[in-house]
Formats: sequence, structure tokens, C-alpha cells
Amino acid sequence: MLSEETYQIHRTIIYCFVLFFEVFGLFGNINLVVLTIRKKSLRTEYGCILATLATIHTLCLLYELVDMSFSIAATFYSYKILRGVCFKAVFPYIFLNSMQTGTMWILSLDLLITIIFPLKSRHFNIPIYFSLLFFFPVVYGSTAVIFGYIYLDDETLPMCNPPSALHPIVQAQWYYFMMVFTILTVVFYTIALVLIYYKAHRHNSDIRYVERKALKTLKYLIFLFVMFRFITITIASVLIAVGVDKEIVALVQNYNVLAQIVAYSQNAYVCYYRSSEYRMLLSEQISKIHPKLVNILPKLSGESSIEGQQWHLSGVSIIQTKAFKPRLKSKSKQQNNLNDN
Repeated sequence: MLSEETYQIHRTIIYCFVLFFEVFGLFGNINLVVLTIRKKSLRTEYGCILATLATIHTLCLLYELVDMSFSIAATFYSYKILRGVCFKAVFPYIFLNSMQTGTMWILSLDLLITIIFPLKSRHFNIPIYFSLLFFFPVVYGSTAVIFGYIYLDDETLPMCNPPSALHPIVQAQWYYFMMVFTILTVVFYTIALVLIYYKAHRHNSDIRYVERKALKTLKYLIFLFVMFRFITITIASVLIAVGVDKEIVALVQNYNVLAQIVAYSQNAYVCYYRSSEYRMLLSEQISKIHPKLVNILPKLSGESSIEGQQWHLSGVSIIQTKAFKPRLKSKSKQQNNLNDN
């Protein structure tokens, strides 16, 4: 059995890491949500789903502060964390955690639908379409909370977080369904990636600008999702399935928060690094908060210029028209000079 002194060390390690990403993640997610609200061109199906995910992640990050307060009380004030108290404090976080897993699946499904049905997807009834997409994540999150309450007990916990707040029976099922969502997410992203490669290699005339740019973004999204969510969820599910000691499982679940907190914080930064258009708009918005903040942002190659461009968001990217060539302007000026002479 792990001693209280040992868990004090684990709590300190975990929540020092969490505290850094609280600032890092909240700054990025809030800027991404505000940018989507401000810019009409970003409010497409994909843009709205991405903003919804950033909103859910923002709330998850705020609830991590609640988890941290329990750990501080247990570490420095000998507070005994009971599952009943923990569950009542973080049950909205259990729902949000479930929703963010489902929303990642929705992003992959929406991208796949956009690639397979590029014309039909533009004419979907957005409220009905979103209601259908979010139906399963809402049911998943609501069911976890309902059964978590039904099986509630007052067992003493080393740390308070969504997995530990659930009774082991509910927790096991919660992880299994989460693993199903993560597997489907990886499968849908992979299918979308294969389809884009197929179209590109066949020099298919219907491959769109959005698909060419998604080719680069997809590789990054799949890598991050596999690293930060799929592997950790799978490990926890396997440990539960093979009957590993529950204290070891609980410790692994507590350290899984490190991967979760990175996943909660990545949205705006993935957009910044992988999309020159999002990078330009985010830089512009951040400069309005304080001009010096822009100086700490990394300057990447291929920065987009507003001049001579039209912006239109479709799928995962903003489509731009070609900029007017300055040579035409100079030729016109030369012609005028000749006429004057």
C-alpha cells in the first residue's frame, strides 16, 4: 500500500505540471474561442466544432483547479478525500471529460464526411447536423454521471479526479467506452488521410485546397491524439481488464492527467503552427491584448499577408485566392508614363 508521504510527492509532481498548462492552455483556448466569435469566416462546421472543443477544454482546465484544491488540502492539511464529496464537486467535469472525447470523434467524423461528400456537406442543416453528431457524446457523458451517482460510496481516495470519483464498476465501463471513441477517432482520421493521399497520387481533379492542407494537419492531429489520449486510455483500460491491483491502476490514472492536460491545451497552438491563416488572425488578436505579447510568439515561415487575399474557411483550412501580382501594377504604371511622354 502506498503511503501518504509517497502520494504527497506524486501530487506535487502532477500539479506542478498542471499549473503550468493551466496558464498555457487557458490562454490559447480562450483566444481561439473569442477569435471564432469575432471572425465570421471561421464559423463553419469545422470551425464551430473546434471552438466547441476549445470551450469544453477550457472548462476542463478550470475543473482541474478544483482537483488541485483537493490535493493541496490532502497534502498540507491532512484532509481526507471521500468519493462522495469528490463526485459531487467534479461530476460536471466527468460529463465534460466524456464530451471532449466524443468531440474529438466528431471532428474526425465531420472531416471524413466533408471529404467523401464535399458538395452535400455544404448544404447540411447545421442545427440538425450538430444535434446528430453530438447525440452519442451527450448520452455517454450523461450515462457516466447517472451511474456514478447510483454507485456512489464514501471510500477514501488518494486524489480527486474524474476516474477516481467514479465507483470502480462504473469507472471500468467509462474507460471501455472512451477507448471505443478513441479507436474510432484514429480510424476516421486514418481513412481521411488515406483518401486524401489517394486523390493526390491519382491527380484527381476534384481534390480541393482544403484537402491538400488537411493532409499536413491530419498527420499532426493523429500523432498528438495517439500520444496524449489513445495510449493512456488504452493502458488504463488494459490494466483494469487484467485485474491489476487497484492502487497501481489509481496511480496510473492519476498520472494520466498529464497527458489530458496537454490535450486540453493544444487546440490554439495546433491551429497556430499548422495554419498560416489561423496564425495570422491569432497574432492580430493577441497584439490587441498587448503589443509585446506578439513578440514572444514564434515566427514561422510562410506567413500569410492580408493584402491581395480573400479568406474563406472550409473544412480545416481557410482558402485563399491568389494575390494580385505587383508586376501588373508596375507595367500599368510604365504604360501611363509612356502615354504622358
